[in-house]
Amino acid sequence: MIENVAFTKTTKRFLPAVVGTVMLATPTLANAADSEALKGAVDYYVFGLTSSENLPNKDSSAASGIARITLSWLTYQKESDTGTLQLRVDHKHGYTDSTPSEFVMGNVGGFGLIQPAFSDIGIRLTNLYWAQTFNEQSTDVMVGFLDTTDYVDTYQLGNPYYGFSNLQFSTGSGSIPIPDESTFGGVLRHMMSENYYVYASFSDAKSDSTKPFDGVEQFIKDNQYFKSLEIGWVESKDDFYLKNSHLTVWHSDGPKEQASENYGANWSSIYQTGSWIPFFRVGVAKGPEALYKSSAVLGTGYAGLGRGILGLAFGWAKPNTNLDNSYNSEIYYRMSWGALSLTPNMQYLHSLPFNSKADDAWVVGLRGNLKFSF
Repeated sequence: MIENVAFTKTTKRFLPAVVGTVMLATPTLANAADSEALKGAVDYYVFGLTSSENLPNKDSSAASGIARITLSWLTYQKESDTGTLQLRVDHKHGYTDSTPSEFVMGNVGGFGLIQPAFSDIGIRLTNLYWAQTFNEQSTDVMVGFLDTTDYVDTYQLGNPYYGFSNLQFSTGSGSIPIPDESTFGGVLRHMMSENYYVYASFSDAKSDSTKPFDGVEQFIKDNQYFKSLEIGWVESKDDFYLKNSHLTVWHSDGPKEQASENYGANWSSIYQTGSWIPFFRVGVAKGPEALYKSSAVLGTGYAGLGRGILGLAFGWAKPNTNLDNSYNSEIYYRMSWGALSLTPNMQYLHSLPFNSKADDAWVVGLRGNLKFSF
């Protein structure tokens, strides 16, 4: 499931009519001791994978973990509109010499990424922002240190902590150079009518989640930004991420010291019908920073099998370098028992440009999550 306060979430870099007038009334300041106002969660994630192929002198498996704490403080409420302060901090650590984030390119010899969020970078700020809703929750604003994958080109099955593990089946389909977490900036979502919305973002392209507060100075002085505009259709706000079609256009000055020109467009359609959740996604990119120049994905979820959800996806992509086309496929099944969830998955990777002994590989993985809310 997508998991955010005012917005919702889906995965990493390559590694809601016109706003109405605010009523002149005294807002309610929420008490921090109120269990309805201050909420939190502690998560522990683990992900491990192994491959049928590996490069010489490279391990055939990798594993790492993420310890996460999330705090959400509802500090403002007037009728249905709210203001919330959100904080999320992660600690990422490896269990093996290699981590999942580097496994495909470094150990298998393929071109792509599986679970790039699972690294060994240590403690980092994922987000710290103010989220405000207006117009009976038809307009949302987030300002502060943001996670771009919360709002750019999202769909229900793309969250790497709950859905697919391959980057091509996550945010941007691998064709958007997503800034690192805790990118400093702002986001606006506005429902233009019952069924149509616009989503706009503007943030620091050079963000580094291990040095998040450098992003403020970078935002002011360096002028290297990531910008996006999404226009979409939903059947209803309640089904925002399950019955949604949208076009996202984006531009980035790049994360490096030397700015670069990067831009592109992505289309996404997902529509749940009964237990089936089919989707189609495609993206094109220009510039040096995206993983893929072009990407196309077709897949489905299925929520009618036992106590979990099944996901199946196939993807074609053209690497943003002079290499053969990549073909990815993935199947996963997420099972939940209260605080615990387990998600085994299997992937087939075709075209291993950095492996002279094989051209395809099978990758088997297991993701676990233990969650306690308070």
